[in-house]
Amino acid sequence: MHLIELRMLRQFVSVAEHESISRAAEALHISASPLSRTILQLEARVGFALFERVGRSLRLNNAGRELLANARELLRSNETLMRDLQRRADGIGGTVVIGHMAGALYNGIIPGTARQVQLAHPSIAFQFEGAEELQQLEALRRGRLDFAVQTQEVTDPSLASRLYSTENYVLLMPKRHPLVAVADIPLQMLVDAQWVVTPERSGPSLRAKFMTACRRLGFEPRVACVAGDIVSALALVANEFGLCAAQESLVQFAGEMIVARPLPLLEMQTEYRIVWRPEAVSPAAQRFLDALPHVPHPARVRRAAPPKHSVARPVRGRGEGARGRASKR
Repeated sequence: MHLIELRMLRQFVSVAEHESISRAAEALHISASPLSRTILQLEARVGFALFERVGRSLRLNNAGRELLANARELLRSNETLMRDLQRRADGIGGTVVIGHMAGALYNGIIPGTARQVQLAHPSIAFQFEGAEELQQLEALRRGRLDFAVQTQEVTDPSLASRLYSTENYVLLMPKRHPLVAVADIPLQMLVDAQWVVTPERSGPSLRAKFMTACRRLGFEPRVACVAGDIVSALALVANEFGLCAAQESLVQFAGEMIVARPLPLLEMQTEYRIVWRPEAVSPAAQRFLDALPHVPHPARVRRAAPPKHSVARPVRGRGEGARGRASKR
């Protein structure tokens, strides 16, 4: 059986609706003769008659009625597809897929920017895929992601990147921990403390960042418990397993059983970069990229000689201002 052209189906639907070759031809702004030939060609392609002649009118037979229903559905689907493709080409439609590691969305910058774009262009959809940084880059290269979020400089010349946020880390303590009452936390207390850490992973990770910061101060942390992820670590800290170093934006999820303090001693900071393939940016993805904040000159954590004491000033409250401060960086 030969393929049926959409043109044939449109003309068939018009004849079926008008029950007349001449009236359908007038509605389609074509001559009756070529329209009649199209109907004959369509019947030849499907292998059976579609109409019965009743006086001067043409009425669909059972096979014709079945084809009419399918033809209308196919034409509607084609029109929807063409509209979606046009929206995508115009940058007002399509799906933008963003890869991210655990914790990259907590400061609200990526989801906030996506929502801003979606409010302006409701036909643009966003999909978020959680993955480790190296896995994100592989998916980006294979075209499964529009964007990846990375905390390290990207050296691949085929990829472009831009810094969009920096975030400091804070010290999370159980509410009843003795250090909560200490205004000036000495280094030795951090050395003696029990710590909740996240798992060791290949590539960049919170565990690696924390261990590096401790070793820079000359000590190995005493690990009391390993949490499956940083959110699980909050529950362990709340239940007094130990202290934890976590990004500032996580404080909003900490709960009443956890106290957060600045952590200048460990000098921990994360830089978040958005990464993309320049030759594969869709118009919708470009709208997201244009709306995302740009941090041209990040403020680095100062690396001074390890001090003997650190003044621990309370943060402004449970999560208060964390998102705002991240957005301003």
